[in-house]
Amino acid sequence: MALDCAASDVDYRLIGLSPQYWSYTPLLIGDLVGLPLINGVDCLVAKRGARDAIDNSGDESGPIAIDENDDGSKDGSSDGACAQRNTNEWRILPLSRVLLRGVATAVDRRPNGCTLIVLDDGTGSVDCRCWDDSQSGHGAYNLPPLLPEHEPDKNRGSRFVVGDALEVMGKIKALTAGTASEGCPLSDGAVHPLEVRFGCVREVHANSVCLMGEGQTRMANPWNGDIVHWLKSMDFSRRFANQGNNDDGNVTIRNGRNVLPLLGKRISSSILEGGSGTPEKSIGSDSVLSRKCCQTSARFRRSLFYCHCEATLEALDPNLQYRDALMNHLLDMEDRLAKASDSEHPSATEDCMDLCGLAPDATPPPLLFAFETIFKDEALSAIANAAVASTNLPEANAQRLVRKTFAAMTNDGLLSLCDAAADSYLLVSRTRVIEPFLRRAKGMQTSQPFFIRSVPKKRMAEVSKWIKGDADG
Repeated sequence: MALDCAASDVDYRLIGLSPQYWSYTPLLIGDLVGLPLINGVDCLVAKRGARDAIDNSGDESGPIAIDENDDGSKDGSSDGACAQRNTNEWRILPLSRVLLRGVATAVDRRPNGCTLIVLDDGTGSVDCRCWDDSQSGHGAYNLPPLLPEHEPDKNRGSRFVVGDALEVMGKIKALTAGTASEGCPLSDGAVHPLEVRFGCVREVHANSVCLMGEGQTRMANPWNGDIVHWLKSMDFSRRFANQGNNDDGNVTIRNGRNVLPLLGKRISSSILEGGSGTPEKSIGSDSVLSRKCCQTSARFRRSLFYCHCEATLEALDPNLQYRDALMNHLLDMEDRLAKASDSEHPSATEDCMDLCGLAPDATPPPLLFAFETIFKDEALSAIANAAVASTNLPEANAQRLVRKTFAAMTNDGLLSLCDAAADSYLLVSRTRVIEPFLRRAKGMQTSQPFFIRSVPKKRMAEVSKWIKGDADG
């Protein structure tokens, strides 16, 4: 599948697709310190096609360092063809977590429970911060270990001393942005030039710190732990540099662009179309009427400008079966309502129409209904009972499901509580609420009624854009 030409290896829509971005990557500290910051993301960079160079020269070095003054040309030429070739040579792997091993050369214990450890592996040094959680107890976020040997040391925050050989797993944190490079070959020929910065100061916020031989990721002889880590780091760098840009079976270290074709055409298109540009520019491609993000029915999309991707999830109804039935029932009730005088709450209905700028009985009114009407509906009750039939307390959970669905739909801007005393709700549909209000308020400074304030701003912007397009058409 052809990728969007505007999507780069550090496109914010693709970064999180990479498994390596969320994995602890084995690196030498010298490589970590020298990582370029590309569009605000820490990245490992290598030249594509390095496999051929290795096969011909016998050199098995890792990623090739970027010279910020290098124009990418081998013979001094700087024509457009050379610039395009240079852009295609580079392969970028965004990183967020690292696995380091080295010797503690300084240990500073802070009063707030933070311990600052300077780790040195012979290629460089970096600050690592860890926090003493020995006093946090065994609550919901501190579950007991699966094996006895994984029992945390109660003095973990204070037991490390200078000279200890440590293994650190943690997140990369850039403290300074470094200096921008205008002549870096990574930006040559790019549709959207990349901002590449060098000389960033970084530290590692440790999730795990342990002595080598006592809890490292793989059991190894503690006397050769440093050598094993060096070999793993160099092997990872070499494999990353050797892999081409083809999405074939030989690619084992994938960035977001490599993962995207594996997701299928529909999901890939949704990702590329769903996050490009500013909200105003993306309404057309990311409109609820056109995007294919889920299996929401066309009726809900047209009538409410809503899809289930925006839903507040409910554990009792994970497949949203009851919500679907309720929304269809409410839309059926709205379709049958032709005049405000036919409403269960005619006076309140006229008040809502007045807030929308509509004359009573001039147009079909919005739907106001009582919670009790839905709660006692036999067809909806049967669906709620079926949804919770496998739970321990099906009768109580069925009632709980109805109430929680109402709360979730109110939170999603589909319903609005009109009168707390009467327990009446307004269905915030496009045709009878949002669109009439926007057409009346067009070009005017007017206060929003209570039921409009509950609608997400993105939905209001989409309806406004749709109205403008309909008028232009």
